[in-house]
Amino acid sequence: MGQNSAAVYAQAIQTALQLVVTPTPVYASFNRNFASEPTFLTWTLRNVHQPVYTGAQSNKGIDRPVCQTNVYAQTMATCFAQAQLVLDALHGYQGLLGGLFFVAKIDVEWLFNTFDNDNKLHQIVLDMTFDIPS
Repeated sequence: MGQNSAAVYAQAIQTALQLVVTPTPVYASFNRNFASEPTFLTWTLRNVHQPVYTGAQSNKGIDRPVCQTNVYAQTMATCFAQAQLVLDALHGYQGLLGGLFFVAKIDVEWLFNTFDNDNKLHQIVLDMTFDIPS
């Protein structure tokens, strides 16, 4: 089994997040649009193709990409509720992510919450680490 491409990871993350928070819009970070929605999520992908070997390198590699997800909302209650949806649905998840590839486990870590005074939006930052057999 080989590693998946970053494009496949991105498609799966977009699909999985949309399924969790619909009808809230989900954007890759380069598409964020502060002007038109009162609540939305953005995500960025990092650490792709950083295999961790848990045994013989020939058969026990895993890819551990990380997806940073940012939840934005005009009210703190909405921001916390949307972040909780992601946490509840994806922390500990095992299965086909976005219907595209098998993930052995997802760890979701709630990093912090803040307020963007310029845009008048609450923000919660989550990191999701995917353990993907490769």
